[in-house]
Amino acid sequence: MARFLNLSDHGNPFRLDNGDNPAVILVTDLLTADNYATWSRAMRRALRAKNKVGFITGDIPRPHDPDDPLLALWERCNDMVVSWIQNSISSSIKSSVVFVDDARDIWLDLQHRFSQQNGPRIFQLKKTLASLLQEQESVSVYYSKLKTLWDELSIYDPIPVCNCGTMSTLLDRYQRDCVFQFLMGLHDSYSNARDQIMLLDPIPPVTKEKAILLGC
Repeated sequence: MARFLNLSDHGNPFRLDNGDNPAVILVTDLLTADNYATWSRAMRRALRAKNKVGFITGDIPRPHDPDDPLLALWERCNDMVVSWIQNSISSSIKSSVVFVDDARDIWLDLQHRFSQQNGPRIFQLKKTLASLLQEQESVSVYYSKLKTLWDELSIYDPIPVCNCGTMSTLLDRYQRDCVFQFLMGLHDSYSNARDQIMLLDPIPPVTKEKAILLGC
C-alpha cells in the first residue's frame, strides 16, 4: 500500500500526470458497432501506456473499506478512465454507458455486446482475401494489402495460444496457407518464379518469398 500512496513514483497506477485530464481522447477511431476488436486493442494499448489498464481488467479493484486511504485515489483514477473510455465511443453507443460509473463495468458491458459480433467481419475479411489478386500492382503493394487483411483477421479470429506440439503444427499450417494465398494471387508474369518457390523444401515464409520476387 505504501508504494501506491507514493504519487511521485512513475510506476504507480494511481499517479496522474499533468497531461491526464477528462477531455483526453486516447484513440483515433471511435468505437462503433463494427470495429470493437481493433478499438479494444487500441484502447488497451493506450491505457497500458498510461499505466491504467488495471482499472478495466479488474487488477486494481475498488477498495472495500471506506476508510482505506487508497479509496479517494482509486475513485479519481477510475473517473479519469471512465471519461477516457466515453470519449472514445461513438455518440450512438455512449448514451448507453453514460450513467455507468465504474470503468471495468463499462469495459465488460462493451465487450459482452460487441465481441460476439465478429462473425460478419470475419466472413468479409476472408471473402476479400479469397478474391484479392496482384493484377497491375507491385509485389510490395499486393503483399501490404494481404498483410493488412491477415493482421486484422488475426485480431477477430486469433489462433489459440499454448505450448503443445499441436499448436505448433497449426501455426505452421496457417503460415503455409498464407504462403499459398500470396503465391496464388500473383500476376502470371511471376509464374516461373512461383514454380521455383514451390519446389523449395521447406517453402520459405511469405516475407522471404516477397524478397525473392522483388529480386527477380
